Amino acid sequence: SGQDVQKSEPQIDRSHAVNFRITEDALGIGGAKEKFRRNVEAIRTLEQIESESRLATPEEQKILSQYVGWGGLADAFDESKSAWAGEYRELKELLSDAEYASARESTLNAHYTSSVIIKAIYDAMERMGFSKGNILEPAMGIGNFFGMLPENMQESRLYGVELDGITGRIARQLYPNADVKITGFEKTDYPNDFFDVAIGNVPFGQYKVADRAYDKHNFLIHDYFFAKALDKVRPGGVVAFVTSKGTMDKKSPEVRKYLAQRAELLGAIRLPNTAFKENAGTEVTSDILFLKKRDRVIDTLPDWVYLCENEDGIAMNQYFADHPEMIMGKMEMVSGQFGMEATCTPDTAIPLSKQLEKAISHIEGSIDEVEFDELDDELAREDIPADPGVKNYSYTIVDERVYYRENSIMKPVDMSESMQERIKGMVGIRNCTQELINLQLEEYPDTVIKEKQKELN
Repeated sequence: SGQDVQKSEPQIDRSHAVNFRITEDALGIGGAKEKFRRNVEAIRTLEQIESESRLATPEEQKILSQYVGWGGLADAFDESKSAWAGEYRELKELLSDAEYASARESTLNAHYTSSVIIKAIYDAMERMGFSKGNILEPAMGIGNFFGMLPENMQESRLYGVELDGITGRIARQLYPNADVKITGFEKTDYPNDFFDVAIGNVPFGQYKVADRAYDKHNFLIHDYFFAKALDKVRPGGVVAFVTSKGTMDKKSPEVRKYLAQRAELLGAIRLPNTAFKENAGTEVTSDILFLKKRDRVIDTLPDWVYLCENEDGIAMNQYFADHPEMIMGKMEMVSGQFGMEATCTPDTAIPLSKQLEKAISHIEGSIDEVEFDELDDELAREDIPADPGVKNYSYTIVDERVYYRENSIMKPVDMSESMQERIKGMVGIRNCTQELINLQLEEYPDTVIKEKQKELN
């Protein structure tokens, strides 16, 4: 895993690490060749930085932030396209075999989110009362959601996941203060009930990933991201994802049943099929869903689990039929790759940003505050975000103080000096026991194990 590699690398000076802030709205716009050039320049810059074992300078971060991935640039990987012969050769030389294969695969769903949509999601979060906490971005790309984190949410802790190696390495340079894992979301092991919010634009597609805990549900990739993210967010926390319209509109209600039992739908916004055109070159109809995690699984099923037909006879989710004001355009039947299909055609009279503002004002609901006992006001002010290594409902030591983890936060413990000392001792024993079990499981030599047993005794 990415973690193991880092240990052997030279130590990088992180004392001046600053997360990149996106200030321009024209993210990822431009012709195919222009995007190709920017991608290549970003990769060359990344390799330069890594070869010198350091973090990117602010100037370099700007170059890296122009990387848009290979969505819509499949021609550059096609040997038979004579207009791209030069680029084809350049890519072959620039990337290792593994990087090349990964990049070619990513042409399918590296659809990167325009700033107007990211801003809308944060505006909704702000309306719900979110200001700081643990934020998960499980399909982060180079991290544009992190780059557009609003001023008043800057104290949050950022956790991101990206499958593609080069994209993930760029994300680490752009957001050195975030915790970025380069792997598939299905291979991550974040604790449950740990994040306050999960945001992002999840991969769409007619394929599945293997994750033992969810395999029996047979989710398609986008639905799988919802299911896993809901487990990782604490009760009362919110998942806000851009997803394929299939999540809301597919015939089978199974996925929606699963989600509705575990979360309340605070609102949904249907985006026009042009929302990703500028930077992915594809026309897809997608939705932003806002789901708030329940504290237990329920059985009653709300209307949005089911489909109906609107007055034009187009099959769609009951929610959108009841709330046409949440559709950013008009639902129409057009011929698609699988025959006639419903799509959301844009309303070009009003800018999308204005339409989104209006839609967001209709979303009701709030992120529940983390609950503290009334008595602990002094202590409550000293709570800190939870650490993923600390088990839920257990004690840990931070800077000589005893803290107790509850979901997404850890709070200092209000107890006598002698009790704190006892807990510190017990935490030490627990950690030592855990280390010993790990040594035995990994079949370390007897001498090492005996040494650890002595320490435990």
